[in-house]
Amino acid sequence: MEQALELGCPTVKFFPASAAGGSWLTDRSLAGVYAVPYPLTDDELPRLDVLAEAPARHGLSLAAIYANVDLAHPAESPEGRRLSALFERTAGVLRIELSFKCSDPNVFSSLSSARALDDTLLSRLNPLLALATRRGIDVALYPHSFYPLETPAHAARLVHRAAHPRLSYLFATSHVYALSTPVETLAQLISCVSEISSFNVCGCRRSAPGPRAKCAHFPLDEGDLALAPLFGALNAGAYVGDVIVQGHGWRGDLPAMLRRCIEQVSAHV
Repeated sequence: MEQALELGCPTVKFFPASAAGGSWLTDRSLAGVYAVPYPLTDDELPRLDVLAEAPARHGLSLAAIYANVDLAHPAESPEGRRLSALFERTAGVLRIELSFKCSDPNVFSSLSSARALDDTLLSRLNPLLALATRRGIDVALYPHSFYPLETPAHAARLVHRAAHPRLSYLFATSHVYALSTPVETLAQLISCVSEISSFNVCGCRRSAPGPRAKCAHFPLDEGDLALAPLFGALNAGAYVGDVIVQGHGWRGDLPAMLRRCIEQVSAHV
């Protein structure tokens, strides 16, 4: 595994360098920046053309972008057109990571079977894959807890069915842990470590006991899920993909938090 850390913190819409004075971008331990241009509005579309410029000024790549596909909004809707624009206009991005949500429960309830859901997901995904192929961008499915596509196993099923050379899926630790016990979280990673293209990790804290509970995101040393077994599974599986630290919602001394995370990742990989 490469000893490189790609950041999801701080994710301040389009220009992460604006947070903490940009000082964290000067750390040579970093491989790239992970951007979250969401929600995407018409006024912000021009900024897609220069999204990679702030990291590039510090010698970093725009490693990946996270985006949502909302099944309640057709591809020809304003929301769908803005998502297509993200694929068409963003310069310098290596990978776009997609989750699938559904803001209208009536639309979701109309998908009465697993096959119907998968057909719908692929019908929305395939045109985006065509755009990604034309732009030379990879696409990774992002399983997101409490969304229609919420588990790595489901993402794997779609990837195998699509059989597209630019399509993969990732392991988002906080979202797996939101639906699983620590033992189950580790078992799921072990089962897919040979296939995933990205390992998304943070200090995870569940909001409540029980089988399903949302997770909050913290630096790697502040969660209630032990991460050492997960990094051990990556090493045992000879994982060579990206490690992305998810910093959504972090507050405090961001450069210090990042330094601690870099130390933790370096110790494990």
